[in-house]
Amino acid sequence: MAEVTTTFLPSHEVPLARPSGGDDLDPFGTYDLAMRSLAVQCDTADLRAMADAYEKWIQARRAGADAMTAPYRDQAYTHLGLAEECARRIRAGIDAVESGDPQIGRAFRLMNEAMVNQRDAQDRARGVPLSGQRWRPFQIAFILMNIPALASSDHGDRDVVDLLWFPTGGGKTEAYLGCIAFSILLRRLRRADDGGVSAVMRYTLRLLTRQQFERAAGLICALELVRRRELPAATPISLGLWVGNQATPNKVHDAGAILEKMAAGERPEGSTPVQLLRCPWCGSDMDHTNYDVVEKGRLVMRCLSRDCEFDDELPLYVTDDDVYRVRPSLVIGTVDKFALMTWRSEVGRLLSVDGPDSRPDLIVQDELHLISGPLGTMVGLYESAFDLACTGAGRPKVLASTATIRRAEQQVRNVFDRCSVQFPPPGLDPADNYFAVEASPEQKGTRRYVGVMAPGISQATMLIWIYSAILQSVNELDVDDDVRDDYWTLLGYFNSLRVLGSTYLQVLDDIPHRIDVLAERHERDAREISKDKEPVELTSRVDQTKIPEAMGLLETSYPQADSPDLVLATNMISVGLDINRLGLMVVAGQPQSTSEYIQSTSRVGRRNPGLVVVALNAQRSRDASHYESFVPFHRALYREVEPTTATPFASRARDRGAHGTLVAAVRMIVAALREDGSAGRIDEFRSEVDAVIAGFVARAHRISPDEVDSFADQLDGLVRTWADCASSGLVDRYGTLRHPRDRKPAKGHPLLMSAGGSYPDPASYPVGEPPWPALSSMRDVDAETDLYVKYLKEDS
Repeated sequence: MAEVTTTFLPSHEVPLARPSGGDDLDPFGTYDLAMRSLAVQCDTADLRAMADAYEKWIQARRAGADAMTAPYRDQAYTHLGLAEECARRIRAGIDAVESGDPQIGRAFRLMNEAMVNQRDAQDRARGVPLSGQRWRPFQIAFILMNIPALASSDHGDRDVVDLLWFPTGGGKTEAYLGCIAFSILLRRLRRADDGGVSAVMRYTLRLLTRQQFERAAGLICALELVRRRELPAATPISLGLWVGNQATPNKVHDAGAILEKMAAGERPEGSTPVQLLRCPWCGSDMDHTNYDVVEKGRLVMRCLSRDCEFDDELPLYVTDDDVYRVRPSLVIGTVDKFALMTWRSEVGRLLSVDGPDSRPDLIVQDELHLISGPLGTMVGLYESAFDLACTGAGRPKVLASTATIRRAEQQVRNVFDRCSVQFPPPGLDPADNYFAVEASPEQKGTRRYVGVMAPGISQATMLIWIYSAILQSVNELDVDDDVRDDYWTLLGYFNSLRVLGSTYLQVLDDIPHRIDVLAERHERDAREISKDKEPVELTSRVDQTKIPEAMGLLETSYPQADSPDLVLATNMISVGLDINRLGLMVVAGQPQSTSEYIQSTSRVGRRNPGLVVVALNAQRSRDASHYESFVPFHRALYREVEPTTATPFASRARDRGAHGTLVAAVRMIVAALREDGSAGRIDEFRSEVDAVIAGFVARAHRISPDEVDSFADQLDGLVRTWADCASSGLVDRYGTLRHPRDRKPAKGHPLLMSAGGSYPDPASYPVGEPPWPALSSMRDVDAETDLYVKYLKEDS
């Protein structure tokens, strides 16, 4: 050992990955994946060149594997075997486009046309010249891999979840949007009147759901214009937002009342139908005047620009009433919403279980790593009912994506009852899997992590000093405005609302004063922050109506006056915040999981080098441990990601959700038992109900064999109780979802009650006699208990 060093300010630069393949740096071949060329004609020469180059890369790596010693050689062969299977599937997709069903080739061409038209529309809205739109190799490869399964309902790959594992900001969204577009177009090419829901996209966080709705809206508009020109007789293409009523009103009537308040100058809090601030096609500004409730109770969204192709009506729907009525081609929703399968008779019709349209062909689960723990367990249990309802001639194809996950095979099996295939497959070197390579600092910059811990002062004081120093330093930089813009807005990340709240107050008082001290010391002008505006906040306590406005501010570049100085956020931004101009972050305390840490800090440094300052609390042993091992931890950051867990058929999970899952499946699959008043007729359809139970038991056998017998007995017992109570008049309806604090007696004799409600008999698990407490959300699985502080008058 030649040298030993120590530091009180540890730092480490994490290199970023860049999409690769086909360019001048690719030694295995060059090719051009221009969307416009693929849209004009199905010339697969460049696609085959991509497959050739990938196969050459595999062969080159095999020579390296041969030189390894056991057991590394065996693992290397396993990785290369996965890569060879991937190459085979890519070639199968090319063959399907080129020489298979001509409708597949046409759907592929029109999909490319829609994608390029969407990007051109975005460029025009930004006022920038049109660019040559090109696929990244991993994007088109992922689409080609899935074309055979999307084109055939009985294809073997429908029993496979293709997991798109790619670093944040790499372009995963475009890859599965291409699959969605292909699926929607192929359905209409094969049968013009076959509409309904072609694809479902599910998310876990409302910010992510809303931002993906914006992204998908542009593609849906492009697809609808392609349909009008190429397939005028086909069913229109549309997009629906299916989320909780805290985000958008469920009823058109409620949406109309909110719009009336906005027209009167009020700013009502809570849910809002105004989900878009700009037209997804032409980029014109939008507000409440772009939304209107018309005859027959429809909420119409339109662009008011006369030059826009959608000045009559945008093919977008944001209320439950409209989603159930139209059954949009693509439905975007939160996983919590699927708990309503138990309560809403309309869900079965939404999924076209009884026709006349085909059932969904594609399910997309973004940010798979978030489907874990209690949430993942309940999602996996309710997925049993959803999968049964969506299975017609074949199961729907499932795609998933993430940038941080461990033991994905087990997670996918437990939640989706399918095996998992990671794309791109790993190679021999973690820095190179052909489709993504580690970028040099000159190519993409790096993200530098700096650890700060100050045992002699409080955490609050340390945050004040760090924030002040960073904000003033950016002000003193002698650079162009374009460079300053990347570091003008400081993003503060917090693990709790309590710490965020105290920092919020410090931003208004202590931090400006500290900046004045620094400016005087440096003999420079002090940066003025929060003089006329408060910091932007992105947390769960922010009203839903203010989220679009906050997102718009984040995209405002310096030196515009509205460009924010500070943004304070919690894990709401850990996924889905894709704003390239952000380059600075301060993390207050080490986040609970490495996955959250990677996801949240990846919000900065996407376009240019980023700086992440981690302010560790010396009073917490975990933070101190991370400070001591700061450099080794960041050298192998992704190795530290914790494995995800989901146990949908565990006894306690079944106690909470088995009855709700059973009712959901029965209502969706057995049409005669779908409506509210049909719950008392269960004895008439016992054979159909038994078939549903058989599907559940078969799924449990594949996922948790040890739980099969107890699960089967539990389901049989639930059906017997249901039938006995129905025959004796104790159950005559399913019941309606009510607020848990609603104390009014239920009408009739319901089978279900809201979990956590105030019925005469308290909710208990496992359930016994009806009414059964059923979930309305997959997060809040326990009843709430109110605690009140009672002040007693002191004895005199």
